[in-house]
Amino acid sequence: MAPHKVLVPLDGSEFSRQVLPYIRSLLDARLFSVILLRVASTPEGVTSPPPRPLALDGWLLGRDPRDHEHPIFQSQVWDGLRAELRQELEPELSLLTESGFGVTALVRFGDPAQEIIEVARSEQVALVVMATHGRSGLGRLLLGSVAEAVLRSLHVPVMMLRPQPTAADETLPVEAHPVP
Repeated sequence: MAPHKVLVPLDGSEFSRQVLPYIRSLLDARLFSVILLRVASTPEGVTSPPPRPLALDGWLLGRDPRDHEHPIFQSQVWDGLRAELRQELEPELSLLTESGFGVTALVRFGDPAQEIIEVARSEQVALVVMATHGRSGLGRLLLGSVAEAVLRSLHVPVMMLRPQPTAADETLPVEAHPVP
């Protein structure tokens, strides 16, 4: 039997990492695999490759040949950022792997709620586990709520944790046992 997939969106903060002890305590590694998802803003200010200069008989028209010796292409910026964000997930990936979970790390760019929803659907996850800031009223109106959008859009269980404002640690406030 293939393990059920659990999607864990992380935003790079200690706040979002506080869900990891719950995953390790409540889920059986033999029954669940974990997909760590890091969603980042789309890189801005990068354009596609520069246009090639027009050359006639060895002469470049209208451009200094050194202007484009080492252009940085949009794909290079995206690939570099993707690798950097993937590297940031390495401690969580190692922690869950050491606990016996099969773990996959994904990096996406765009709107966090939309990307979480898209990955949850495309990967056919059985559960989404995420931290929520628990904002209400004007704060949620102005800042939006990724957790609320995910909860309203998916038809799989969504476990939300409102973490403590302190740094994440490996202790749980309640005694939890893996589900048999």
